[in-house]
Amino acid sequence: MRLVFTDLDGTLLDHDSYSFEAARPALDLLKERGVPVILASSKTEAEMRPIAEAIGISHPMIVENGAGIVGLTSQAVVADGVSSSPYNRLRALLRELPKELAACFAGFGDWDVEEVSRQTGLPLSSAALARQRRFSEPGLFTGTDAQKQVFLDLLDARGFTAVQGGRFFTLMPKTSKAERMAEVVAHYQRGSLDPVCTVALGDAPNDLAMLEAADCGIIIANPAHTPLPVTERERQGKILRSEQAGPEGWNIMIHQLVATGFL
Repeated sequence: MRLVFTDLDGTLLDHDSYSFEAARPALDLLKERGVPVILASSKTEAEMRPIAEAIGISHPMIVENGAGIVGLTSQAVVADGVSSSPYNRLRALLRELPKELAACFAGFGDWDVEEVSRQTGLPLSSAALARQRRFSEPGLFTGTDAQKQVFLDLLDARGFTAVQGGRFFTLMPKTSKAERMAEVVAHYQRGSLDPVCTVALGDAPNDLAMLEAADCGIIIANPAHTPLPVTERERQGKILRSEQAGPEGWNIMIHQLVATGFL
């Protein structure tokens, strides 16, 4: 059995337009072949539902950078149970920071819908969905490297971490897309006699662990930020890179894997 895990922004979705239409041929091909496409994004469930519906998929989704999974059961699978409200704890921590350090970070909880729209390029309706957060807080860090290290140390002491995505610096519980990918694989493995083989596609540092954990990782080119570093897995040929950016690169690489018999 094959599973395809994919990041959204800058990977399946165009970095600027947020369109996935250039990847439609590959998405249709995977659907024809019965290969589930698992969305794995820093986006909220509220944002991802319309995207999944537009693509025409109803598989589990990894939301908010791996802080939760939806679609495996009737409830979201989360790193810290829903009742403990990771997002509220994060916002409380930000309010407790020393004034000088607090001024270095601004997140979605600090911005109104109009500002989220401006920062993301999303229309107002989508920006409102992006503010419906349950587990993580994307934002921008504008301090020095030294201040960032102090910031990270304070997060760590409270059980949180931060990951750099293609656009935002996201605060979240100590988990990752890779850990959630393993849970989704285990879910599908229970219903299959054949081993589950995974493909993961991403473009940013917060995707790297997922790319490393997959049987085949694909780095999608994104001119908007520095390319991901070459790792040992890539030197071994287990991670590939696209030449084209976003959904165009996604489409080409999936077709390449189908042509070689990997998918």
